Amino acid sequence: MTPKKTFAILMTMYFVSANLDAQTADGRHPLLENRFILSAGAFLQDKTLKINVNGEEIIADRVIDFGERWNFDASDTNVAAEFKWRFGEKWSLGAQYFDSSDSGRSTLDEDIEWKDYILKAGSNVGAGVDVTVARLFFGRTFSASVNHEFGAGLGLHWMEMGAFIDGELFLNDESTGIRRESVSAAAPLPNLGAWYHYAFSSKWLASVRLDWLDVSFDEYSGNLINGSASINYMPWDHFGVTLAYQYFGIDVDVDSNNWKGGADFSYRGPFISVTATW
Repeated sequence: MTPKKTFAILMTMYFVSANLDAQTADGRHPLLENRFILSAGAFLQDKTLKINVNGEEIIADRVIDFGERWNFDASDTNVAAEFKWRFGEKWSLGAQYFDSSDSGRSTLDEDIEWKDYILKAGSNVGAGVDVTVARLFFGRTFSASVNHEFGAGLGLHWMEMGAFIDGELFLNDESTGIRRESVSAAAPLPNLGAWYHYAFSSKWLASVRLDWLDVSFDEYSGNLINGSASINYMPWDHFGVTLAYQYFGIDVDVDSNNWKGGADFSYRGPFISVTATW
């Protein structure tokens, strides 16, 4: 889901609901009035993992598609969780977490550059990628009624990224033996975000959310997009289920002592969770 599409959905729902401000017949949906909301479940990810570690400049033909090269499972399931705390009349604090880890082995069909080393075609090479994302979001509600809510705010994504390759490495055409070389980076990435909720009744509620960043920050430069569209069903006052489609994508250049290069990661797919509110 692109940011333009997500933004269009959000604004369409907002303007439509502005004319539908009457109270729903069944009362107010719990997610619009309770102070605490917790969702935990499975994130069924479809992933793209591309990495570059070849010096100070990003060179397109040196980017390694880890998922394709090492036959990582493009569709994977990981635990994910979200939490929201409403404090005061208009303010809220939210949190989100998920992680992903992949590894595999493959026989190379062409030479690969990694830092200052070469892995030769025909060699058997292992590789892996780890990504952890934790998000905090401080929001303010700007428009609300018995059946809708629109808000925006500032967030902070904490990103931890790591990758490794192991095999016989060559430096200046001389073998350095079997060894493992890795890179890693961690950074707090600030972002702007907005959300919209619309309740069709006291049991059904639709939501959209978009977080966005396009900025140079310390050793990092690039863009980040985190968006979702969801539907929630609350058969009971404090418990229900949520089905969401989530997208998280980051395209970043890194210039640090441990990693000079960049990464292009994306995770997308359904998030199925149990939701509790009180």
